[in-house]
Amino acid sequence: MDLYLIRHPETTAPKGTCYGRTDFPLKYPVEDTADSTFSYLPPNFDYFLSSPAPRALKLSSALLTKYNLKPTNHSEIPTDERLWEMNFGDWDGKLWEDIPRKETIPWMKDFVNARAPGGEAFTDLIHRVDSFIDDWKKDGTLRLKWERKKEKSLTSLIVVCHSGPIRAVLCKENGTPYEEAFKSPVDFGSVHKLELP
Repeated sequence: MDLYLIRHPETTAPKGTCYGRTDFPLKYPVEDTADSTFSYLPPNFDYFLSSPAPRALKLSSALLTKYNLKPTNHSEIPTDERLWEMNFGDWDGKLWEDIPRKETIPWMKDFVNARAPGGEAFTDLIHRVDSFIDDWKKDGTLRLKWERKKEKSLTSLIVVCHSGPIRAVLCKENGTPYEEAFKSPVDFGSVHKLELP
């Protein structure tokens, strides 16, 4: 099965903002990102999923429109809670420079295992994203359910989500240490194609 992971468009979040669950308006018209992203997607697909975040749903809606599928509202787009960006808890939506260094220094030394106050560690995100991927691999619960209902094999799945989940998947697929997850670029609107068994 071909899996296409797409990062949401750029937002108006000020540079240096720590955000995962906080939503900011899109910086540019969503159609601009949809146009550039669409050229990297297959002409047809079997199933489409989105993070519940508005910034992801807006791109999902625009892409579905380009496929001539027009959901009348975002509630019609299938979502999965496991696709959310990392939850930064008390830090979410704040500028990094405004967060006390006594809180951020230990986290930055071990962001994979350390949790933001009231939030997640990267290991928490990895766990939920691994669970999502397992559900859509061959013989996975959600894949089997979809194939039984549709009476055909699932060959292509498009997912719109965030940098964190995409990085977690790429690290696992490429055998990259999670500590190096943020060394490779995952640009806004970028498409990452993987093959799942």
